[in-house]
Amino acid sequence: MTPKVISEVFRNLQEQLLKKTVLKRMRLTKKRMQALLKNEIFRARLGEVLEGRKVACEDILILCQDIMEELSPKTPKEGWLSYIYFYVRKGLFPECCQAIPNPEYESAAIFYLEVLHHLFLYEKKWQPFERTRDFVFPDNVGDSHYTEEYDRFRKCFREQYVYELMRIGKEIMPFDLLAHVAGVHYVAMHVARQLFEAGVPIDLRLISGAAACHDIGKYGCKDSEVRRIPYLHYYYTDVWCRRNNLPTIGHVAANHSTWDLELEDLQVEALVLIYADFRVKTKARVNGKEVMGFYSLQDSFQVILDKLDNVDKKKEDRYRHVYAKLKDFEDYMESLGVNVDFSTDQRKQVERKDRVLLDMTETVNALKHMTFAHNISLMHKLSHEISFGTVLEAARSAKNWKNSRAYINIFEEYFTYMTQKQKNVTLQFLYELLMHREGDIRRQAADLMGNIIVNYDEDYRKELPEGVQADNSEINSIQLWERYLEMIIQPDHKVTERHRRWIGYALRRVVDSVLSRCKIEDQEAYLHGFLRFYRVREMSDAETFILLDTMPVLPVKWLSDADLTQLLNFAGACIERPVLEIHVAVLRFLKYLTGSLPRREDLADLVGEMLSRLQLWGKTGLKYKAMVVLDNWQLENWKAHWNFEDLYEEDAFSDILLENLKAATPWIVKAVNIEYLFMRAKMGGNVSILQLATHFSNLLKVSEQVTVRHRAGEALVSLAPLLTKDQRNEVSIELIKGLEIGEYEFSKYIPQYLGRFVLYLEPDELDEFLLEIKRLLISINERVSCVALDTVSIMVQRYNEYRQRFQEPTDRFLKRRKTMLGFLLSGLANYRDAVSQEAVLVIGHSFFEEEVLSLEEKKDIFQIIGKKFVALLENRETSELAFFNNAASLNNLYRFIGNYLFYYKEFSFEEPKKIAFFPGTYDPFSLGHKEIARMIRDLGFTVYLALDEFSWSKKTQPHMIRREIITMSVADEENIYVFPDDRPVNIATPSDLLKLRQLFQGKEVYMVAGSDVVENASSYQVPCVENSIQTFPHILIMRGKTRGTSELEAKIKAPIYYLKLNERLEDISSTKIRENIDDNRDISSLVDPVVQNYIYENNLYLREPQYKQILRGRAVRVEVFEDPTKSIEEEIFKVLEGRPEEEEFQRASKVDNIRYTVVRDREQSDKIVGVAAFHGIATTNLYKEFQSIEVVDHIREHTSGRIVLVAAVFFSSQTHIRDVDQLLATETLAFCMQKDYTYAVFSPYRGYIHERTKGTLKRQGFQLLDNKMSKRPVYVVDMKAPIVIFQNLETVLKAPFDQNPRVLDTLQQTHCRLQLAMTKLYPGQLVLSFQSEIMYHRLMERITRANQVSSEVTKVRRLGPSMCVPFGKILRGNAVPNTVTKVLHTEKTFEPEVTGFSITEYPNYSPLATQVRTIKSFNRPVILVDDLLHKGYRIKELNPLFEQENVKIDRIIVGLLSGRGKDLMEIQNRKVESVYFIPSIKAWFVESSIYPFIGGDSIKSESENKATLLNSINLILPYVMPGFIYGVSNDAIYDLSMTCLENSRDILRVLEEEYQTVFERNLTLNRLGEVILSPCCPDRGDHLSYDYHVAPSIYVENDIVRLIRLKELIK
Repeated sequence: MTPKVISEVFRNLQEQLLKKTVLKRMRLTKKRMQALLKNEIFRARLGEVLEGRKVACEDILILCQDIMEELSPKTPKEGWLSYIYFYVRKGLFPECCQAIPNPEYESAAIFYLEVLHHLFLYEKKWQPFERTRDFVFPDNVGDSHYTEEYDRFRKCFREQYVYELMRIGKEIMPFDLLAHVAGVHYVAMHVARQLFEAGVPIDLRLISGAAACHDIGKYGCKDSEVRRIPYLHYYYTDVWCRRNNLPTIGHVAANHSTWDLELEDLQVEALVLIYADFRVKTKARVNGKEVMGFYSLQDSFQVILDKLDNVDKKKEDRYRHVYAKLKDFEDYMESLGVNVDFSTDQRKQVERKDRVLLDMTETVNALKHMTFAHNISLMHKLSHEISFGTVLEAARSAKNWKNSRAYINIFEEYFTYMTQKQKNVTLQFLYELLMHREGDIRRQAADLMGNIIVNYDEDYRKELPEGVQADNSEINSIQLWERYLEMIIQPDHKVTERHRRWIGYALRRVVDSVLSRCKIEDQEAYLHGFLRFYRVREMSDAETFILLDTMPVLPVKWLSDADLTQLLNFAGACIERPVLEIHVAVLRFLKYLTGSLPRREDLADLVGEMLSRLQLWGKTGLKYKAMVVLDNWQLENWKAHWNFEDLYEEDAFSDILLENLKAATPWIVKAVNIEYLFMRAKMGGNVSILQLATHFSNLLKVSEQVTVRHRAGEALVSLAPLLTKDQRNEVSIELIKGLEIGEYEFSKYIPQYLGRFVLYLEPDELDEFLLEIKRLLISINERVSCVALDTVSIMVQRYNEYRQRFQEPTDRFLKRRKTMLGFLLSGLANYRDAVSQEAVLVIGHSFFEEEVLSLEEKKDIFQIIGKKFVALLENRETSELAFFNNAASLNNLYRFIGNYLFYYKEFSFEEPKKIAFFPGTYDPFSLGHKEIARMIRDLGFTVYLALDEFSWSKKTQPHMIRREIITMSVADEENIYVFPDDRPVNIATPSDLLKLRQLFQGKEVYMVAGSDVVENASSYQVPCVENSIQTFPHILIMRGKTRGTSELEAKIKAPIYYLKLNERLEDISSTKIRENIDDNRDISSLVDPVVQNYIYENNLYLREPQYKQILRGRAVRVEVFEDPTKSIEEEIFKVLEGRPEEEEFQRASKVDNIRYTVVRDREQSDKIVGVAAFHGIATTNLYKEFQSIEVVDHIREHTSGRIVLVAAVFFSSQTHIRDVDQLLATETLAFCMQKDYTYAVFSPYRGYIHERTKGTLKRQGFQLLDNKMSKRPVYVVDMKAPIVIFQNLETVLKAPFDQNPRVLDTLQQTHCRLQLAMTKLYPGQLVLSFQSEIMYHRLMERITRANQVSSEVTKVRRLGPSMCVPFGKILRGNAVPNTVTKVLHTEKTFEPEVTGFSITEYPNYSPLATQVRTIKSFNRPVILVDDLLHKGYRIKELNPLFEQENVKIDRIIVGLLSGRGKDLMEIQNRKVESVYFIPSIKAWFVESSIYPFIGGDSIKSESENKATLLNSINLILPYVMPGFIYGVSNDAIYDLSMTCLENSRDILRVLEEEYQTVFERNLTLNRLGEVILSPCCPDRGDHLSYDYHVAPSIYVENDIVRLIRLKELIK
């Protein structure tokens, strides 16, 4: 150790010891400490101690010995190290022992600890990291809710010398707590950092703090508790954390026992700590000292099992359960790439296998992983007060009762891990729900209230020290129970009468919930906390009734004689009140009492006397109830008071039927009447069972009181065996009508009884019933679909009962079950969120949560739906509520899997061994496709439907829409799946087909194709090579007039299956479907009925061509002659002969460097219809040209580069070409800028200018100089950095509107207005407008030339070697002649605040990486095409993807290339070509993008529009301030925005009028996709939506008004 290093250590140590805080604790002055540190022996020993760079506590004691003796002359009898160990421990836990630290030793102890701490810091720097010694605490890693708490922990850890204590203990004690704690911290942080990197919401500070102090409680155990340290240290850890205000760290740290895994849901930090603690155990003892080991999970399990006390079978089973959960958690981490063997700190990249490619064993594991992912995310939301409050407020704001139910389900699932504060606010929320208008919500809320109250106290699951009470909270569960009883029985006076009644009715449910769940030792406390209310004499009739109504849920076996007497006395006193409901409630209690207890002689007369005093108001049902009471206890001597003969009269039966239908009859009377009616039915006689069943059915459908509905439903199900076959069918039909046409608040109660009732139908009738259910499932009314799903779930749940009632073949029985499960899977795949979420809920709840089904029955269901459920659940979390629902359902499945594997060890599934790969465009997927897939599946195959993106000539719906249609169509079909998007397979590419085979290793892969495809497709014409399509076995669909199988077999060198469709299905075609859609006909016989709804709701396929339009040469040809020949001049002058412009051109032609721009009309034999003459002019020749010093001065002042003079312009009106004058201006000026001209002057020598030309010049930004400057007109414009407009509206309209003369006139007028508005942005600067159609066709010529093919469509198509890939918004829906054209669908997507954007996939298309992978599969060089290359955002995003997939880019061809774009391509070493080159661009606009509803850029938004209407943002006011336009006045921005809005309105109005003329219907937002290729809706923010039945122009008009209101603020 060098003197320099020793000096540095000493200097820093001195600085630490002289800090005021340290001196204060040691009670020393600074001067005194400085004197002590001058000790030469101390400095000398310091060098000796540091020599080995490793610190030992004993060595440091020797180092400090002299100074310590000066501070404390006496030496502790046990020695300094032992004393300091005791001193620090006593500081942590004052109660740990009786001994008291000696104040005389304190200064010396603190001095030693400070020196020790400081030298440990140097040791950490000098020594390599040792995982059983060192702590690496996280700093500045990720956001944390617990930063302040973690900082407090670090401060406590430092100031209370926790690390120093563990190091001393390591040397003087037989156990090595440091090695264990540091090891646990290492393991915890090792996996936590990787989880954090993988995107798991884990708080690194929280887990670090919890891991570092998880065993600190071992220092708190008293000497008498040494043997119980493994069980008691959790308590003392919690004590230390509470004492130091570390509640969250303490919550995790004190609950790290393996048994804590028995809690259903733990936050991820707790899971990681338990996992880490599990793996770090004592490995051996060497010389009496612990040696710590890092075990695998399996080895550690056995170590702990061997150490457990009193291990019996039950305890071992418990332990195996929690171990299985821990193993599942480790598997989940490994699925994320987390390294768990400590071989590296780096997370490995794990290739994620798509869910549909998993076998059933992998599906089980995937489901476990999904459960952990959901639970971790959900616990992250619920564990922190702020995020928990957000969830609670969302629950409180829920308007839909289903949403309220979902939130209650979440709280029910996860409340066990809530803090007491969270439980309190949840209880308050649930209390508010007792006033909810829906009875079921009130019942569910009341039940959960009881559950939370019983589990309110923080259940200390571990052993407590002797004499310690666990709960030290401000209020315990008994006190909470009493508080809420008061609130329910006697609500606040501000509560309305109706709400008081609803709250009161919940009392019965709350009491039942508490008493049925409370611990045995707490029963008396809860019971008597409630019974005290029966001693109150002053109460209202309403309060009296709810107390009476609750008495039947009190467990009679808990009641003492005194309690029974108290209740009977209370009931007897209530009889004095002349209220019918109260007397009925007394009667119900007496029935409950006598039915629950054997006859009690001491109470018999009291009961009989109470019955005799009851007023029954002549109610037959009540008299029947009284008879039951008397019979229960055989009170024969009291029967004399009653006449029961009239109970069996026919009139009595009829009167009750009538009474039950009266709204005025109290619900409690109706409930009693139902019992009476059912008794009459069982007795038989002249009672009409059908009439009674119909009556119960009506009560179930329309009764306002939930209790009555449930009683009627139960009675109806019990009646089913008494009905005939026809009667059951009739009742079923009535109930299903109730599902369909009843109000949802009533119909939602029908399924739980209808589902059971129909299982009494004969097999044929049951199958007919399922057809009716299927009809309801496809209803456009999502509420009807939901109750149909509920009904099916109950049927499946009880379905095994059916086998016992009816004899039928097993195949038929099982097939019906598959059909019903298919209905549920179809619901899960439904495009409507409400239906999909209902399916998730019923699958998770009805099958895997409730105990109706056995584990084997659940396994049978899981085998059918498991893989589909996992695959469909993915990507269906469209809202936070959907996420919560999914989390709850996944938990139920996870519990089932855990229980099944525990008892049966493993799942045994049978799966097909053959794979059928069925590619197709599926635009759309039809019933014909579905039937083919079924037929193949039934041959023993698993069928994969692959969305083929290689039929590039077809104009298809967006990929994700077609995928959604397939998913919905086959969701109900077993072993038929949609092939993953991210694995494109081009059947013409052997390398792709090899990957396909490798994907299904161990299984044989068959290709599915039509016989016509094999006969004609190019992939079957090429020579057969290894892994080419010909080497695969095939399933061929025989279509049309196939020549014969021998020719097919000659092409395919493998086995072939032949299939033939029936004529009806073979007749289904995409063309037929589209024709029917255009005519608004029913297509449910062509596609799945749900798909029909989806297509019509989203206006898909309307007016859509099946194939891309092939770009063809236009009627216009533009040429620029830089060195014109005599013949071209003669041709020009021949056209100009006799025209006013002739003399101007004659003079211009005499200039040496004259050039011409010529526009020809190809439809008139290439006749010239427009000419511009221009030439460069040097500044030295300006005066010679203009003969005006003022003009020359102006030009010289405003230009700094080359000048072009446009001397003459001519355009003909005798042509169909629109805007020839504009075309001339664009082509001429663009050519000049390409030649580095930066300033343009237009000035005919003779001064003749056509009026249209003047307008054109003005729209380009030309300014007319003052006529006083010159005799001839002079227009000038700065061209250094022009504004560019892409005039593309014609290309975004659909036929026939893109050729409609009135529409085209409007487009021309609005474009002119837009140009004028643009000239105000930067006055005097050029505004250059490019027609997209012209650009498209000039691009087409360049592309075909680069691809070495003809630009004209040839009869026999011969494709060039390269493929054209447009990667912006250009050429969508178009194909380049003789060139494979595949669009890469990209989009500029703005952040919600429009502060920035990213390049993403276009809405409803595959991710960019998948699209690039598809392009790679074409195996061709790529020609990238776009309209503009300036800043290169798109190419910057795509370039890494191209490199990753090794896509060969031949060149980039763009319409317009800027100087910056050219430089970017040179940097990337890419070849780039362009139609136009402009060195510098000030700003650019795509015309459609600034017109609302016609175009726009995407924006991230929570709200969703229909599939054909995209959320968008137009970068104009009032949607957003266009900040990308720099240095512009607010007036100009306002005028531009107003012009855009007015233009959009005018265009939309003319489209609406022309649409009305063509189709005789209104053009609304709903139908906008019939007119515009990609219609957009300006984003209005979350929770605001459009009325799709309103014309879009009306919305634009509204936005115009909004902008006018902002005028004063902006201008």
